[in-house]
Amino acid sequence: MAKAQQNNKPTDAVSQNTNQQSTPEPTGGIDALMKYMKKIDNREYNGAQTGKVTLSFVVEKDGSLTGYKVVHSLNTEADAIAIQVLKDYNQKWKPATQNGQPVSAQYTIEAPFGVD
Repeated sequence: MAKAQQNNKPTDAVSQNTNQQSTPEPTGGIDALMKYMKKIDNREYNGAQTGKVTLSFVVEKDGSLTGYKVVHSLNTEADAIAIQVLKDYNQKWKPATQNGQPVSAQYTIEAPFGVD
């Protein structure tokens, strides 16, 4: 009689909020990041269109950001600025944790353009 073996080894796959004990957080909190993004976005943005760009990215175990994707576009100029501003935000994030250990986690944020 043959028995199937299960592989229960943990993987380094991106966490999808299952059993997470904490979520990722930018240094200084989300309010500090949003204040920074709004200030930079509005100074660099020349478009007349207002709204928000929704970005998704991965906060890695070491607090670095990778895998930037535009989830909801405003326009190509705003999209590019939003990604660049997030990349230039020279702060490590506090990574998500699961069972007390840092894990990579997906994160989504909205970058405002020309809106209060």
